[in-house]
Amino acid sequence: MKVVKNLRLGKLVTDLPNRGLPVYGWFPLKEAFSRDLVVMLLKNLWMGRGDRVLDPFCGKGTTLLACRELGVEGVGYEVHPLFLFFCRVGLRDYEVPSLRREAEELLSSPFRPPETPPSPFLRRFFPPGVLQDLLFFRERILERGEGVREFLLAALALAAPESSWAVRDGGVLKVRERRVPPLREVLARRIGWMCDDLEKLESRGTDISVVEGDAREVELEEESFDAVITSPPYPGKLEYVSAYRLEQEILGLPSPPPQRLLGVRVKEGKPVFEREAYLEDLFMVMEKLYAACREGAEVSLVVSDGCFPEERRIFEVCSPLCEGAERVGFRVRKATIVNERFCTTPSRKKLGIMREYLLQWRKE
Repeated sequence: MKVVKNLRLGKLVTDLPNRGLPVYGWFPLKEAFSRDLVVMLLKNLWMGRGDRVLDPFCGKGTTLLACRELGVEGVGYEVHPLFLFFCRVGLRDYEVPSLRREAEELLSSPFRPPETPPSPFLRRFFPPGVLQDLLFFRERILERGEGVREFLLAALALAAPESSWAVRDGGVLKVRERRVPPLREVLARRIGWMCDDLEKLESRGTDISVVEGDAREVELEEESFDAVITSPPYPGKLEYVSAYRLEQEILGLPSPPPQRLLGVRVKEGKPVFEREAYLEDLFMVMEKLYAACREGAEVSLVVSDGCFPEERRIFEVCSPLCEGAERVGFRVRKATIVNERFCTTPSRKKLGIMREYLLQWRKE
């Protein structure tokens, strides 16, 4: 296995502001790769019309939106209800002028007291006036037709945390009372950004689909994909269950069951991450990918080591994943280190370096 270091490539792993280009998916999922990385991989693989690309962990939909931009057929699977919602909203076809008119009408609506009382959860995280505005806008949005409704709900769910007292600390939401901007102002800005993004995104009329499904369980048609571009959830990220509770509450979406996360097993009623289980789950996915790939298909995965300060150790993933890929039948072409950061204890003591990798395999 050839391991190289290209830390400049790491700038493409996480979404960065990129003036003049669409920022796919809108949703600020921390562990994600950028539009530029996926487009670069698709072009390097000469993917075009007639080719099919799979993303079994499609998250906010970066791979699928890049496929749509380049005219490549794409299929994605996702288990998290919130990520799935944002991915589907981002993949819809819209008449942007109509969206802007609907948004202008919404934002110019005079306030009236909402009919729905707030949940105790939402009451904790918003100043009373902002909470009333949030419920008012949600009720007005739910009166609109399909498509526009989901688009505006997504904008509201993205805008609301900016006007809240919520602070994310890992997988925990904490309350920090402070001055916050008016929700109407933040919502207007968010809708504007999203509409601008849609205007930049070219759609070439290709077939793109996203399906709710666990990558370990989905039935994939054999030898039907020309490439796989994906980023599995990073090890130990239990916050996927609870970190986005605020957005889920606004949208009325449940959290995913913990056991649907890679490497998580429920013991004595509590979700527990197990390193061996994480590898077992990914090996299970690898076997499905191998069967689903055509001969010559390329697989590109962005993965990361895990940091476990309570055990004072780093969980290294590159070697075991590549060894598992070779056992399944892939040829490991390259492992590129794209990012390095320290694993630290809660007291900020450094335990070692964690690495993010771009792994590239081929079915031969």
